[in-house]
Amino acid sequence: MKKLSVALLGATTLLAAASTFAAPIQLVKNGGFESDIVGNSNWTQGNTLSGWTVGANGIEIRNDVAGKAFGGNNFVELDTYGNSSISQNLATTAGGKYTLSFYYSPREFTSSATNGIEVLWNGVSKGIFSANGGGSGNLWQQYSLNVTGFGPSTALEFRAVGASDSFGGGLDNVSVTSAVPEPGSMALMALGLGVLGFCVRRKRPA
Repeated sequence: MKKLSVALLGATTLLAAASTFAAPIQLVKNGGFESDIVGNSNWTQGNTLSGWTVGANGIEIRNDVAGKAFGGNNFVELDTYGNSSISQNLATTAGGKYTLSFYYSPREFTSSATNGIEVLWNGVSKGIFSANGGGSGNLWQQYSLNVTGFGPSTALEFRAVGASDSFGGGLDNVSVTSAVPEPGSMALMALGLGVLGFCVRRKRPA
């Protein structure tokens, strides 16, 4: 009985460890844009953004100004004095399944013609997102897309595609996650299930 209890405990530990390893993995660095310090109710414009490569026209990081961020205090606008972009190379596997999620909002008091943001996955467009910003503040909406890794590295890019007039849509809480267990954790889970099955068989009366 003691040996059975020890075996069951070990199998349960293996399954718990495998479940932990199989938890969603966040691939995007600084997806909420909080790593860059901006004064309260202020904004900055520049050519750098932690974790991201910034397009030629720079980036605006806004700290709850011209609308509030969805999460934290910072969000970005991709139309500075002209349309720009941000991109990041993510560590992926060829054929791996991922969920790309982000929050988009039109800029307040502007039309959809100026607010467009295009999302590209490894250079392939995954859609253009735009809306009217009819009143004061941001109107955040979450979008989720299923994407597939192209290899050990896959590029994620957001770029402004509305009127290049210094008024653009807002972007916040960018995320790319994978819930698929790594091969090692899958083997660990199989081992735990095998031990549990063996223990159950041993416990049954002859």
